[in-house]
Amino acid sequence: MSTPDRRQDFAFARERARRTFPVTLLVLLGIIAMYLPLPKRFVAVLPLVLAAVLTVRLLRFLAPRRGREKVWPAVTLGIVGLMLATLAGQAVFYDDISAYEECLSGAQTQQARGACEELREQGPIGFRLLVQ
Repeated sequence: MSTPDRRQDFAFARERARRTFPVTLLVLLGIIAMYLPLPKRFVAVLPLVLAAVLTVRLLRFLAPRRGREKVWPAVTLGIVGLMLATLAGQAVFYDDISAYEECLSGAQTQQARGACEELREQGPIGFRLLVQ
């Protein structure tokens, strides 16, 4: 391998890392924000949308390269999409999910937790999927 080819490969790897690092940080920030209590949880939308935009830009940057290099950005985009869909579902069923989380936070005994589970079972279709 000649020296100019090596320099180009190093420059490409450096640029790819420069574009990948913010995506990783934003996804981690979004995951952390998903563990916040429900009204504050919607803060996760901002870093996740930014991560999706930066991932699409990264995929455009990687377009002329081999397909193997595009796998992880594509997986990242899928994960971010699922997380955003989960937040959208929680926004749609906000009242039911909020009531369930309040019930769980106040439950001190197994019987109280059982009552919360009954509340979850009475929720709308799909509520079980959004909470689990």
